[in-house]
This record gives sequence, structure tokens and C-alpha cells, in this order.
Amino acid sequence: MAFNTAERSARTAKKRIAAQEEELRLRVRPGTRQALAELMEWSKIDEQAEALTWMIHHVQGLGRDGVIRFLGSRPVLDYHENVAHITGSEMIRFRARQGTRDALELLVEWSGAKDQCSAVRLVIHALHDCGPVRCIPFLTMPPREPYVLPARFARLLDAEFKRKTLRICRDE
Repeated sequence: MAFNTAERSARTAKKRIAAQEEELRLRVRPGTRQALAELMEWSKIDEQAEALTWMIHHVQGLGRDGVIRFLGSRPVLDYHENVAHITGSEMIRFRARQGTRDALELLVEWSGAKDQCSAVRLVIHALHDCGPVRCIPFLTMPPREPYVLPARFARLLDAEFKRKTLRICRDE
């Protein structure tokens, strides 16, 4: 049975509450929005939230000293209080879970930015300045550790496969 739009929205809202997702709204200037669009184009990412989440986690993964070196060459943007009043300012919205929000708070602290908007702007412009090739590692999914099946379970699965094979052979 298919759900209608209201039922799907309610289910999605419940899942977001369970995952502790919050919507972050960051005011940026059009140049920052354009830089983010170019980063997404270079890395072939369609979703803004995905790009921002990977950026935040990869840059935060550099550690305190790495963030200071990476973002330290850029001036801290002090126009954060006035961005809402600037003509042509735009909003970047994305949903973030607790881990991403924690990583963003560390970036704010380590970069010396005034708020989350300033920290994200610093990250976007620093990555954009790296160019289309050097920014790619910051916009890709982190490598996952390969799963190794324990020997005990491998033996159990092998035994089950052999039993099923024998049953099929008997049935024929």
C-alpha cells in the first residue's frame, strides 16, 4: 500500500527525530554559494548536504593543528553579523546529525571563526582555492574498513550451503 504525502512526511519526521537531525541554516554571500556549486560540480556531488557534511568531517579530521594550517592562511570573515542585512545574501540549508554538528563546533573553535556561518564559509573558500583536483579528497566518502567474516560464521554458512545443496540434489 502506498503512502500519501502527509504520511510520508510524518514518517520522515519521526526518523529525523530518532536520528537527532537538525536543520542548519547558514547565511552566505552569493560568491560562497557559487564556490560551493563549483566544488559540487568538480566532485560530481548532487546533494548540497552531502558535500557540506563530507567537507566538515574531512577538514575536522585534520586535527586542530591541521585546521589551523589549512584555514589559517585565509582571513577570518568578520561580516557574519551583517550578512542577514546584505542585499543578495542567500541561505544554505542542510540537515545534520549530532556528529556533524559536533565536528562543526570544533571547526568553529579551531578556526577562530565567530560562528558556524563563518566557519563553513572559511572551509568552502579554502577548498575552492585548492582547485578542482586537490579538493576532491575532502569531498569523497571516507574509506570504510573491509568487513572480515569470522571463521566460525564462515564455517556455519558453508555447512548450511552444503546442506541446501544436498537437499536440492535429493529433490531432483
